[in-house]
Amino acid sequence: MEWVAQASVGDEFPDPFRWASNPLQSVILTLADLGVMARPAPGTEWAEVAQEATAAARAWLAEHPAAGSAD
Repeated sequence: MEWVAQASVGDEFPDPFRWASNPLQSVILTLADLGVMARPAPGTEWAEVAQEATAAARAWLAEHPAAGSAD
């Protein structure tokens, strides 16, 4: 989740996503499966959804701070 929230264009995908046939799609579908964001509609450009994924991951982390973090 942290990687998605902090990722920039051109960053290398972390394991295990880097081994997927489409790492970006794999990350986004994983976030959707976890309930972090909605599953993209068929035909949606994955690059467009990447920005939504970053925002969704940041929002999720803000709502679910790590145990022991000071808020």
